[in-house]
Amino acid sequence: MMQREQRKARRLGAVAAAGALTLGTAMSISAAVADEHPGAGVTVQPAVATWTSAVPVSWVFVELLEELGYNVQNPISLSNPVAYLAISEGDAHYWPNAWMPLHEPQLPDDFGDVATLFDPHCPACGIQGYLVDKPSIEEFGITGIEDFKRDEVRAAFDATGDGKADLFGCPPGWGCHEGINAMLDKFELHDYLNHVDAGYAANFAEALSRIEAGEPALYYTWGPSAWLLSLVPGEDVMWINAPGIVDDEAERAEGVDGAVTDPIYMGYVAADIKVAANNDFLEDNPAAAELFRQVSLPLVWVSEVDERMGEEDLSDPMVRPLVQEWIEANRETVDGWLEAARAAAN
Repeated sequence: MMQREQRKARRLGAVAAAGALTLGTAMSISAAVADEHPGAGVTVQPAVATWTSAVPVSWVFVELLEELGYNVQNPISLSNPVAYLAISEGDAHYWPNAWMPLHEPQLPDDFGDVATLFDPHCPACGIQGYLVDKPSIEEFGITGIEDFKRDEVRAAFDATGDGKADLFGCPPGWGCHEGINAMLDKFELHDYLNHVDAGYAANFAEALSRIEAGEPALYYTWGPSAWLLSLVPGEDVMWINAPGIVDDEAERAEGVDGAVTDPIYMGYVAADIKVAANNDFLEDNPAAAELFRQVSLPLVWVSEVDERMGEEDLSDPMVRPLVQEWIEANRETVDGWLEAARAAAN
């Protein structure tokens, strides 16, 4: 009898030990999964800007957040002021397309209290300014925006016959729309220049068509973008001066390819491209916050993807595989970002 009881006790002990081992293994696996995917169970709503070069940037963050386990919704396309308002109110959790200081006037008054602007993932990448076709630069000796006060220059760039040169600019709601109008105010150019503020793609297409036809054109553009690859500064067009709109030293740029002078006064400070994110989301998700600190994106790659979007008529979802290819090609670097994000969650 005693031997049977002893054998029974040993069996029960073995079962208990096995159960404890199984439970411990399951807990270890669960902990490992949590370490690998700190965002598991969290739904994230990103916003994306309305210009095409914002799309590859947006998908990079979606892909990496998903690798951290987050359930990331499709980015919602918003104009700048609406995006910053959505972030401040928590309707969108982040937006990786903040151009600073260009967008500063569009921030809600309490933005700094409820949201964070991270260090740039593409520092000084937001070059922007005014370009003129190269033949007109040479024919009229154009070096700056004030040359459009000259009668012969204004007449050459007047496509509509209203007595003003046409400046193909930006639509309302974009930061550059306000910047162009500030430039017109600064140089008292409203009587000389007509700011064509239709949709940007249509505006650029019109400038491109005129230049390809051998006609003069003045337009605004920026990088990273396909626009800089479609009309190449130094080959097809030249950047011209627009000094004194902002602090002279801040806008003074040296070594700009295709500039009519060196240095050149672009009229805009080169923008840092940053992530803006809601503070409550960041506090609850330290892994996401650290990822926003880690990511660094190359200007040339963003511009190349933007060019392909135009040439191949790619929709936003069709850009995502190109982003996945870039991530895999840079896997060692990307894994470093993800490791730092996972560590921040522990």
